[in-house]
Amino acid sequence: MNMSMKKNDPLRLDVSFLVKGAPGTFKEFEFNFPQLTLPGDLLLVDVQGLITVSATEDGVVVNGKIRALTELSCSRCLDPFWHLLNIDFTEVFSSHPVDKAENDLGVQPLPADGSIDLTPIIRDYAALDIPIRLVCKDGCKGLCPTCGVNLNLEDCGHKQEFIDPRLAGLKALLEKDEESQS
Repeated sequence: MNMSMKKNDPLRLDVSFLVKGAPGTFKEFEFNFPQLTLPGDLLLVDVQGLITVSATEDGVVVNGKIRALTELSCSRCLDPFWHLLNIDFTEVFSSHPVDKAENDLGVQPLPADGSIDLTPIIRDYAALDIPIRLVCKDGCKGLCPTCGVNLNLEDCGHKQEFIDPRLAGLKALLEKDEESQS
C-alpha cells in the first residue's frame, strides 16, 4: 500500500489507499525532475518540491509546494531569461459526488481509480505565477524604437523623447512659432 507515480505519467499519483484510511492519514511525495513539459508548451526546469496528500472523511486534500525555473522573453529587450516559479496550491478531492456549491468552492471529484493527475493543477498554478509584465531585470532599458538596438548592450545615440499625445498639438504650435521667428 504505497502512494505511487504511474511509470508513463510522473504527475499522476495513485492515492486510492488513502481514501480508505483514517482522516488525518497522510503521505508525502517528493518532486525532483530535471525538466517537465506541460500542456501549452510550458517547460519547467529543475523542478523540486513536496506534495502532501491527506485523507479526510470525504476524500483527500492535496497540498503542493513546488519550485521550478521557466524561460521567458523580456517584454522590453526581447532577450530570454530564467524566471523562478513558486507553485503553491491546495486542492480538495471528494470521493462522493460533488454538487454545484462544492464545485464552486473548488472541490473536485476524485477519479474512480483513485489516481490524481497533477498536470493541469501544476500547469494552472504555474501560469498564475508568471508575471503579466515580463522584465529580465529591474532597469532594463529595452530596445531603441528608432534602430532596434538593445540599449542594455550599447548606446546607439538616438535621443528618446517621449511626447504625451495630448500635448503634441502644443509642441507643434511651439515649433511653428519658432520657425516664424527665425
